[in-house]
Amino acid sequence: MQPAPTGIRPLEFLPEQEIAGLLAELGVTETPEGDSCVRMKMEETGCDIQDCLCTSGSCEDPEPSCNVLDEDGLVEATCEAARRIHQGQAVLIPAGKWRSVFDAVAFSMATNEAWQEFDASATTMLNTRDPLLFESGDEQIMVALIRALMQDGEGVEQSLFLVPTGSPILMHIQPAGPVRLWFGNQVSADEVSGAYKD
Repeated sequence: MQPAPTGIRPLEFLPEQEIAGLLAELGVTETPEGDSCVRMKMEETGCDIQDCLCTSGSCEDPEPSCNVLDEDGLVEATCEAARRIHQGQAVLIPAGKWRSVFDAVAFSMATNEAWQEFDASATTMLNTRDPLLFESGDEQIMVALIRALMQDGEGVEQSLFLVPTGSPILMHIQPAGPVRLWFGNQVSADEVSGAYKD
């Protein structure tokens, strides 16, 4: 995945197999959940640190790694963590199909011109789980998408997994929480955790 030339360019879907090597390198595994959903996680062999962001209502039995926030705090911390993870190039992968994500954010993203242009051209990809690539110039639209999903989405089927191409990190962004993060090393954890820890 080479960075795109500078200038305006549309967001790009990648074939799932194109990032299979990256996911394998990170030790990311997939587990089916229900009829149309997949859960991803970083296995312990590749994961040194795990964190969790949640509200008091989204974590019934908070783990020691859980950071309990109010609803607004959860949205802000999730968006800021995603911004720090992006680092110029990252992919978002839906837990279900893209259609449920696009449906969830339709109202909030209606005034986002760049998203509307992309939305109109993405119709053929909505029944896939193909990764969506965000390059260095796409950070704002990525964060806007995550914010809309956190505010308007419901349940795991509309959740997203964020994977940067340059750091051993996996983030599961679930509307209303919990939001889970896996880090392959302390340096990566330190770079991101400032978004939700004092």
